[in-house]
Amino acid sequence: MKVDKIYIVSLEAGNPVKQKEIVDKLNILLEDHPSVGYEIVQAYDGRNGKVPEYCTPYANWKIEGHENDWWNRDILGGEVGCSISHYMCWQKQITDNEEICLILEEDFFPIGKLIDVVLPKDEWDLAWLGRYVFDAESEKQLDQQWVRPNRSYNTHAYIIKKNTAKTYLNEYDFINNLIPLDEFTCATFYEHPREDISKLFPVKIKSIALKDEIVIQKRPNGESTVENSEPISAQIESESGETFEILNTSDWEAWKEKYVNLTMAQGEYDLMLDDLGNNIYEFQLFTPKFCKEAIALAETLDNWTQDRHEFYPTNDVLLKDIRLQDIYHRVLKEIVYPLCIHIWHLEGHRWKDMYSENFMIRYTTERQSHLSLHHDFSDISMVVKLNDEFEGGGTWFPRYNTLSNPSKIGTASLHPGRVTHRHGARPISAGKRYIAVSFMRQEK
Repeated sequence: MKVDKIYIVSLEAGNPVKQKEIVDKLNILLEDHPSVGYEIVQAYDGRNGKVPEYCTPYANWKIEGHENDWWNRDILGGEVGCSISHYMCWQKQITDNEEICLILEEDFFPIGKLIDVVLPKDEWDLAWLGRYVFDAESEKQLDQQWVRPNRSYNTHAYIIKKNTAKTYLNEYDFINNLIPLDEFTCATFYEHPREDISKLFPVKIKSIALKDEIVIQKRPNGESTVENSEPISAQIESESGETFEILNTSDWEAWKEKYVNLTMAQGEYDLMLDDLGNNIYEFQLFTPKFCKEAIALAETLDNWTQDRHEFYPTNDVLLKDIRLQDIYHRVLKEIVYPLCIHIWHLEGHRWKDMYSENFMIRYTTERQSHLSLHHDFSDISMVVKLNDEFEGGGTWFPRYNTLSNPSKIGTASLHPGRVTHRHGARPISAGKRYIAVSFMRQEK
């Protein structure tokens, strides 16, 4: 079996003793196999129950009173840490441009050799070298080595294609709905027995598994670092004790009904678009509920910065630092990118899923009331009005003698970036002005 690179997830990636132990096991697995590069990846340690601010555990994981004990408890920090660690490996695979990768966890133990594995002729996206099987007898056998797996758990040894990693990162909102990794991967190739998980993570992957595994999981002293960890809360609470519903995307269509202008979501662009002239457009994108909760979330997490931009700094926060990046990008991909293609007749596949840097700016009379004239580092820029408790403000384009200062919250303005649309933020004279800004580019 051809593998381009191996990633090994380890909580002790920097420990020389652990490194030697991992390499010794790799040498057994790769005996007689052509040389393969590997990287020992520092795992995210979530055992203390703390979660990075760019991640959100699935809010509805625990089912009180369910007969399945795994579903009748809070998600554990170690489980979230494991999911984050594999997510990082998928990102590395894409960044490193490796087509086929083997991902292992540090407690893997080889009982066979990779050289003896021959891929089937059948189509596949994910290949399991070891797993826990629920019902082996019902699985379809593809050849002497491989089966088409049914419900299976454990993620200590699997081979993943680059396009599959892209699907996991771009087509599932996993990072904002973290669940135990084996529950997620299982759901993506076999309909999950929990209806909510099946709806959240529908089947999109073709999976294969070795009938006789060549890698097992051998835990030190038989103990799991995942189980010996603290439970975590999936909710962020505001000062008033309210949770942020905006982060729960378990039902995406229901989420859009609450937070997105449905006429825009239905593609009625020409009906909803206001042309201010000179390639400056306005349209209603978000509901007041979205705007209110996004501001409250930013103020609750309080990750505001003042020096993130080299030339024109603003008092702002990246949406990834308030757990909204993936949600926001999904809205861009489903509504805004198609709108841009429609407006400017853009050609080529790269316009369909641009890179987006998304952040929220807070203007105040005390700290920063305006932003000087400048060009954006973007192909296309978007500004969304999030509140109306201020006086003045707006985006001023002096070349075109045009001010974009919508009356309704949730209204977005679009304009080309870079050299043609130099602009600035006019000062506010009272209150606070919140806007969400997107720099959209074909690539980083």
